[in-house]
Amino acid sequence: MTSREIVLNSIAHKDGPLAIDFGGLHTSLHENVYRRVMDLLGLEKGRVEIQDYFQMIVFPHEKLRARFGNDMEPVYANPGGDWKLEFEKKGDFSYFTNEWGIVFKKPKDGYFFDLHSNPMQQAADLSDIKKYKWPDPEDPARIRGLKEKVQKLRETSDRAFILYNPIGGTHEHSYFLRGLNELLMDLVANPDIADYLAAEVSQWESAYFTYVLKEIGEYIDIVQIGDDLGTTNGLLFSREMYLKYYKERERAIVDAIKKVSDAHIYFHSCGAVRELIPDFIDIGVEFLNPVQIQAAGMDSVALKRDFGKDITFLGGGCNPMVLTTGTPEDVEVEVRRRIEDFASDGGFVFASVHNMQANDPPENIVRMFETAVQYR
Repeated sequence: MTSREIVLNSIAHKDGPLAIDFGGLHTSLHENVYRRVMDLLGLEKGRVEIQDYFQMIVFPHEKLRARFGNDMEPVYANPGGDWKLEFEKKGDFSYFTNEWGIVFKKPKDGYFFDLHSNPMQQAADLSDIKKYKWPDPEDPARIRGLKEKVQKLRETSDRAFILYNPIGGTHEHSYFLRGLNELLMDLVANPDIADYLAAEVSQWESAYFTYVLKEIGEYIDIVQIGDDLGTTNGLLFSREMYLKYYKERERAIVDAIKKVSDAHIYFHSCGAVRELIPDFIDIGVEFLNPVQIQAAGMDSVALKRDFGKDITFLGGGCNPMVLTTGTPEDVEVEVRRRIEDFASDGGFVFASVHNMQANDPPENIVRMFETAVQYR
């Protein structure tokens, strides 16, 4: 079976070789630990290419992706307009501004960029919010040269192609624009603002995916959407709030994708989101990532028992606490446990629980994937 066939077989909930995702937007490594993994394995790093500066994760070298059994190929459309990534240093901090006017900040020896300022943070009311100029989701720059690039990649790769969302979901991108504290207060105190932002983000993403997939949809197997809706201990806000503001807006994005593509829907949400999984299934989600098994209510056995026939779990391969603080032997035991919990009757793509972090021991990362590839 090709890598693409292995992934599609898992989505169809059929037994077969274990599908593995390594090196995507939520399954890659921080650049610091990436360098250490490559050194440990004696692999030439070459030029290290950053996949996402916010998280400081890399596009892993093909030699490492092959060694770790990766079955997925990440695809990104281009940014809009003439926006270019530029860094500015002020004192001990580095800054960059994305095409949405959101400013990110990283201290000199920091691991990540954090949100620094949000373009709608000072807005007093809905009329101020509406003054913001949204980027064009159908900017021709987004697809310039994209089809040729993806066609060429398809000629050389037998992996499943996944198109990643350039922004967060209806809640997450709302707070990237508004500020997290401000948006959480808006949910109660200014519902007109929260509702407006959720609707606008949904419309933007629907238009964006429609535009991009009309260009390259024939090559795309999976489309990633999502929202970070959970903490380790529970939801960020009540399910009632999710139903009020976000569920139908996310359904609209799924519907837009399905109108122009046969791609499967991958939904990313960190945290304890068990309560929302029936809603995700209802709107058409087919993959759940990152499956934060250490969070409340996210036990691997219970998730597989209760939802395993209706959704594919992408992630959940190793408790991050074990990966970070355990021995390689601990990691191997943990990985085998999770594969046994999740992989029967398909419906599982092995991956780390979100990206591997700067302080994760490289020998543990290697053992995690060496163990997983034994199930191929």
